Formats: sequence, structure tokens, C-alpha cells
Amino acid sequence: MNILVAEDNKFTARQYKILLEKMGHKVVTTEDGSECVKKYKEAFSKSEFDSLDESPFDLVLLDHNMPKKTGAQAAKEILAKNPDQKILFVTAYQRWAVEDDTDELFDKIVLLEKPFTLGQLSRKIESLG
Repeated sequence: MNILVAEDNKFTARQYKILLEKMGHKVVTTEDGSECVKKYKEAFSKSEFDSLDESPFDLVLLDHNMPKKTGAQAAKEILAKNPDQKILFVTAYQRWAVEDDTDELFDKIVLLEKPFTLGQLSRKIESLG
């Protein structure tokens, strides 16, 4: 899978990248929601010419609490560009705590609550593939 990761904690982003690449995935990491949306749109515009049905990423993994743009804001922009994009939303907050930000996204995203093990993350990603 091609996976786009938005995570502002550099250590966590590196852990995701190492794990996902060991699993055989191609990973692009970004440091915040704004950079994530920018990279997504750039990659999407390139892939539009290859096939109108193709998404540049099989999965977008978004942290909730990031600078410049939250995960929910990034998800809304990505889904506006590509409503079929698979998004895994990771958050340290309980589901009810992010409902105001993500209410209309709940049927379009998969939520994984922190803390989780890398094994749990791996299984969740494999279930989405």
C-alpha cells in the first residue's frame, strides 16, 4: 500500500514509517495537517492523468491534534478532493471528545484510539487494505 502519514511528533512518525516499511508499504510522512493536504493534492493531481479512478494513496493516516491544521480539517479537505479515500484517524482522545470535529466524518473514517501498540496499528492497517 501507498500510505500518507501526518504526525507532528517526529519520534512517532519515525516509528510509523519503520513499521509500515517493514510491512512492505511505501510511506510518505508529513509533519502537520497542512503539509499533508498539500502533498495529497500534489500527488492526486499527478495521478489524475494516469487514471481518473486511481488515488495516489491507498491510506491516509492522520493524527488528530496537529499544528496548522487538525486531522479532522485535513480529512475534510482530502475527502472533498477524493470522497473514496480511506482514512485512519488516530487520536489520544476518546471518540466522544472528537465528535464535534469529526461528526460528519464518522462514516468515512476509521478511528484508532491511543494508546495502541504497533501490532494493533499493523492489524488495523491490514484490515483496511
